[in-house]
Amino acid sequence: MSNDFKATGVDWNAGGHTGLVRFGEDVNLLVMFYNKSVHIPALSTEGRPVYRDEIFIKIQQPGEVLNIIDRPVVEQDKHRFKRQWANFCHDRTQVPEGSPIILLFPNHPAVAENLRGVGVYTIEQCAELSASAIDTIGRGAQEYVNRAKKYLEMANKGQSFHKLQAELDTEKQKNRIMEQQISELKNQMNSMNMKLVDPVRASLAPPFVMNYDAQSERINNNAPTKEAADKAKRNRRTPTVEEQITNPLMGSEDSLI
Repeated sequence: MSNDFKATGVDWNAGGHTGLVRFGEDVNLLVMFYNKSVHIPALSTEGRPVYRDEIFIKIQQPGEVLNIIDRPVVEQDKHRFKRQWANFCHDRTQVPEGSPIILLFPNHPAVAENLRGVGVYTIEQCAELSASAIDTIGRGAQEYVNRAKKYLEMANKGQSFHKLQAELDTEKQKNRIMEQQISELKNQMNSMNMKLVDPVRASLAPPFVMNYDAQSERINNNAPTKEAADKAKRNRRTPTVEEQITNPLMGSEDSLI
C-alpha cells in the first residue's frame, strides 16, 4: 500500500470523542487559528449574557468540506503548527506555503478560485488531494490532480510546465485539423465512388460546395443569355398601321416574328 494512504495521526474534536484521521504530512493541511466569541454561562445573568474571546483552531484536509475540525486551541497545536501560530500572532495571512494554485491555471482564474473555496491554496495541496476530496470537488478534480503532479515534476526537473503544456495544446490542435482533413477526403472518396456505382443517385445528391446555391444555379441555367435576348430584340420590327388595327397585340414585348 502506498504511504499516501497510511494514517499518520488523528486530529480530535473538542471532547476527544471524534476526530479527523490524518493521511500524509501536516504541510498540506489547511490550518487556521482565529478568535471566536464564546458565551460564558457562569458569568452571565438573566438579560445580561457575558462573552469572551477564545482562540480556536480549524483544521481541514484540502478539498474536504464535510469533515473539518473546529475546536479550542490546545498547547500542542501551537507547537505542531508553529508557522500558522506565528502568522496568527503577527496578524498575517494563514495559508500553506507552496506554489499558489493560480500558477496552475493562469488562463482560468475561476478554476483556481473554486479550488481556494474548498481549501486548496497551493499546487502542492492539489497534487496530494485525497480520494474523498476528489469526490467532493467533482468533475475535473482528477485532471487537476494530474496537472498539479505534472507541474511539480517539471519544476523539479527545471523545465517549463506551461511551455510543455502549450506544445501539447498545439499538437492537439494539429491533430484536430488533420482529423477534419481526413474526414473531408473520405467524403470526397465516397462521392466519387457513388458516381461510379450509381450515377443517377449521385446526380440527385451533389457534393457540398462552400457558398454554392443550387437553386440560383438552376434559375440561371433556365434563363436566356444576354446574347439570345439581344438577338430576339434585333429581330423585332415595328408593325404597320393596318397590322396594329387588325392585331393590337402585335407590337407588345410578347409578340414574336
